[in-house]
Amino acid sequence: MTLAVDVVRLEPADLAAPVPPWDLRLAPGEVGIAVIAGSTDDWNAAAGSLEAASELTGAPVITIASVGEGSLTVTGRALVECCDLQADFDELEEVVALARAGGAPALVAAQLLRLGSLPIVGESFAYSMLLAGEDFRTWRAATAPEPPGDADPRVAVERTGGTWVVTLTRPARHNAFDGRMREELCDALDAVASGPHAPVVLLGAGRSFCSGGDLDEFGSATDPVAAHVVRTGRSVARRLQRLSARLVVGVHGMCVGAGVEFAAFAAHAAATHDAVFALPELSMGLNLGAGGASSIPARIGRRRTLELLLRNAPIDAARALDLGLVDELADPDVLLLRCLEAAERLR
Repeated sequence: MTLAVDVVRLEPADLAAPVPPWDLRLAPGEVGIAVIAGSTDDWNAAAGSLEAASELTGAPVITIASVGEGSLTVTGRALVECCDLQADFDELEEVVALARAGGAPALVAAQLLRLGSLPIVGESFAYSMLLAGEDFRTWRAATAPEPPGDADPRVAVERTGGTWVVTLTRPARHNAFDGRMREELCDALDAVASGPHAPVVLLGAGRSFCSGGDLDEFGSATDPVAAHVVRTGRSVARRLQRLSARLVVGVHGMCVGAGVEFAAFAAHAAATHDAVFALPELSMGLNLGAGGASSIPARIGRRRTLELLLRNAPIDAARALDLGLVDELADPDVLLLRCLEAAERLR
């Protein structure tokens, strides 16, 4: 079924009420968007604002703090920090529209990004659930998969000086991440982790670092429970997280979906000036599924992560640097050198 979306504006008195307002105002099956507003004076007069802030953490709605002059400022800081998104008054309508367009997958993304402690496991639960949802089924029906046509190796590992260099080797598909790449990359990272302790550089062969998950494989698993077991047991994200203190990633060309999620685990991420970053998962009715619920918020915060998902618009390397997704920009011909230099500093 298609879920309706309702937007409610919440004042201090609403959040101080014994029953949270979303429990009273939303019809069954509605995706709620709650705009938290009110002046500083209102919040000074409201009792229990800290309790209300705590309630927001588990809220079954997307929460947006309206910040700026005349609305939530210093007094409502606890509330602001608990909200999924923030918007100045002149941006509020746009942010609400983004949340509304995202629908149920956007709500799942907001709830997922609040988890904090074990998001890789929670991410897989959320992803498995969305694979069975109407949004994904609609996307899949309009995007017919093509059978895989290559049997080439997906990953190469070598030592360069005292550094492990792991390279994704599916250049004809911009290093699209498929099941074979998952298996080979897990094996490679396990070998690196159990071998001589040394920095690790992760790169992509060809024109791009990684164009994200292989769209032809999305939804091919018939058992979401079995898929969850595989996703968490053979998790590239867990392995990258384990190596993160000595991990350097070099990004060029397309860095989409899983590519962004993997790169964000790095202690140091470098990108070429022509690199392009995107998180298109919500447009397919899906969500972060390659560790991004852990890696991306650690770099740019959960609100910016959710906004990137909602906007579904590519950003260039300069913007990625400004956000903190990457740590430096380099020309293509010196990207490997810059990564090896950064790896030396991680010894």
